[in-house]
Amino acid sequence: MIEFQYKREKENILISLKTDTTQIGTFHRIATIIYALKMDILSGELSTVIEKGREFTIDSFILQADGGDTTQAAFKLGMMMDSLFSKNTKFEEILEKLQIQEPAVATFFRETPEFIFSDLPERNETCLYLESSAGRGLLYYVSRILMQNQINIRSATIETDFETGRAKDSFYLTDVSGKMFASSDLADKIRREILAPIQSNSR
Repeated sequence: MIEFQYKREKENILISLKTDTTQIGTFHRIATIIYALKMDILSGELSTVIEKGREFTIDSFILQADGGDTTQAAFKLGMMMDSLFSKNTKFEEILEKLQIQEPAVATFFRETPEFIFSDLPERNETCLYLESSAGRGLLYYVSRILMQNQINIRSATIETDFETGRAKDSFYLTDVSGKMFASSDLADKIRREILAPIQSNSR
């Protein structure tokens, strides 16, 4: 099930979606489609809610589309989202059709990025604060590593500081067991994997 809405606002696209798909990797799938369609997430809110005993993800984003044709870009996005959450379509099949070109990670990390993991006992979640140079594909790249490490994004706030050109994103996470993990080896592993491309280039 997916409810998808969009509208144009000047040069940007405002989208909102609600789905009962809440498993690990849901946001990565969304970020992949947005990246593949040459759009960039400028800001957004991700949340997980419970309605009548069922979990839903409710997300809203402001997107910037390359080329300026926001109407066509939003239409394509809606079509892809329907396919993405269809029970009859596998994500791997969508990836094959999109033929995604990997982002140049160095564009995100022109300056040393900030990665801060902190546990929030009152929420039983770990907050990952990420600050780095903004760039299309950043969230696609980071969310893939979180998915590969079986990390569940319970909610998030995505922001772009246009004066500094910096992305300032906060993710509220749990591990595969639903627990906090900031003080574990898992947090260090995720940090190493995210920074691996720039660390290898500096050697």
